Amino acid sequence: MEKYFLLFILTIAVSNAAYSKSEVEASDSIDFRVKNIGAFTGLKTDIPIGEVDGVMLRINIALPSNESAEPRPALVLIHGGGLIKGDKSKFNKRIEAMAERGVVAASVMYRFAPKYRFPAPVEDVKAAIRFLKAHAKTFNLDTDRIIVSGVSSGGYLATMVGVTGNAGGFSDHEIYPDFDSSVRAVISQSAHIADFTRVKYRDFAVVKRFIDTDNPDRQAALAAISPITYLDKNDPPFFLAHGTADERVPVAMSREFALELKAIGHVFEYIEVEGGKHSLKKSRPKEASEVFSASLDFFRKYAFPEKI
Repeated sequence: MEKYFLLFILTIAVSNAAYSKSEVEASDSIDFRVKNIGAFTGLKTDIPIGEVDGVMLRINIALPSNESAEPRPALVLIHGGGLIKGDKSKFNKRIEAMAERGVVAASVMYRFAPKYRFPAPVEDVKAAIRFLKAHAKTFNLDTDRIIVSGVSSGGYLATMVGVTGNAGGFSDHEIYPDFDSSVRAVISQSAHIADFTRVKYRDFAVVKRFIDTDNPDRQAALAAISPITYLDKNDPPFFLAHGTADERVPVAMSREFALELKAIGHVFEYIEVEGGKHSLKKSRPKEASEVFSASLDFFRKYAFPEKI
């Protein structure tokens, strides 16, 4: 292994009970909020999910062109941008490429801080997952094989989706409430996955954007935005990656989260790239390519378990 590429893999048996079938199966008879999507293959952009606070949430989806008798796995990509900017179209080429490999792939939007504070962005991503499950028959996807992935703030949101599962308090806008938002696995890179109640993290810019700093119960608010608050051994497997020289998001955030995963005996893979900055691709292109390959292997493990 190259000296700049360190891979730590912990393999632990996980109870099958953690990944039971969705509580509500997709049905052609359900009264969907968004009707007449119509059959399509390839990329379809700006599909409306539902409206909240005057904002129409939308999703880009790429479907495989070849037919399959069996439902397919799905990959949901979440863009970064510090929770204040970004666009789901960033991943259009990638979701098209994944569709060519037999995957239902999607890129989602979410409302931005500081106008929309926590838990709005988390709610929006979870709404997109429920949308996919509600339309499972239309998209021919397996609701038990949905993997979420993101980098930076997108990785944070992916992690929050993973650790919160079907926890209450994240579905206030009632978009597809009869479907759950649990996922099979999480891929998170260079993400703000800290315990924000700790003094060294509580004044980060992302925190100030996400919660009201004048909140009299600020400690509780900090706990609410911290993934570790919700972490337990029934959560899905995690793939984590971080550069040791990340100038925006300290590598300690991923290290500490990985240690918590290890402490509860959880399944995860953790990669650190020595000298890697926030953009691994720019700072360590060779190692970034290896990280990407490792993340694809992780995806295949849970998307296509029958082929492993």
